[in-house]
Amino acid sequence: MFARDRARATELRERYPHAAEVFGLYLALVETWESVGDRVPSDGAVEWAHVHVLPRVIEATAAHGPPLLAAAVRIAVGNGLLAPASGAGPPAALNGPLRTGGDWGGGLLDAWLAGEELAPVERYLARATMRVVPFSAPTGHEAGRRCPACGGAPQLSYRTADDDPLVSGRRMLHCARCAHEWSFSATTCPQCGETGKRTVHAEAAPSGSEEPRVGRRTAAGDALFPHLRAESCEACRGYLIDVDLGRDPHAVPHVDELAAVPIDLHMADHGYTKITPNLMGF
Repeated sequence: MFARDRARATELRERYPHAAEVFGLYLALVETWESVGDRVPSDGAVEWAHVHVLPRVIEATAAHGPPLLAAAVRIAVGNGLLAPASGAGPPAALNGPLRTGGDWGGGLLDAWLAGEELAPVERYLARATMRVVPFSAPTGHEAGRRCPACGGAPQLSYRTADDDPLVSGRRMLHCARCAHEWSFSATTCPQCGETGKRTVHAEAAPSGSEEPRVGRRTAAGDALFPHLRAESCEACRGYLIDVDLGRDPHAVPHVDELAAVPIDLHMADHGYTKITPNLMGF
């Protein structure tokens, strides 16, 4: 189930040293997801995940995560910031100085599913835990700016490959909550629906350059991310990372998007806000 994710994350960890820690953690999470993925019950999956998945996610993050994220997770668990879950104790890898007594890690997943506002570290833990839990939500949403399967916000945009190299493929959005994908207008902002303002396609700078190139068709051989862009809206100042499968057919959009930290930093410096932070919080 996660073979493509693992292969791509391994490849990108070597290609992009700036994201080596991020992909190291992602690979550790893949191991966690694979270890429990075939045991998720059909009923009571969220409660089961509280007990059997969340502790493993915490352990993987404490052991393999970037220092700031690993420290934030340890502090959150140690200070009892996660809501209690009946019958669950602290993960073995975090026993000792982080154990403050009582239960740990409960209503976090329910809060995330309900769309409640969470601190970044809590949002990360919930999303990483729920990666293996089938999302159950009322269907019937229209295919628009929100996911037609669950009503969640888009995480990223990607273009399908097209036989004509001069034509961009169909635009798809990838849901941050349930990973459903749906077709969406290439000229409409996924956040505010604006169509009258120009959408900017920005690319991270190649080595030795201070400013990113702008324009989908300007990527050169020395581009740091020839297949990644930030699609921004001048009306709401929101943006999403866009992955062009026509330029890299081996890309796995939700994995490749994790490498785009320099683009995210550039967009933040210029006053844009990502519509939905990715799994790692960028």
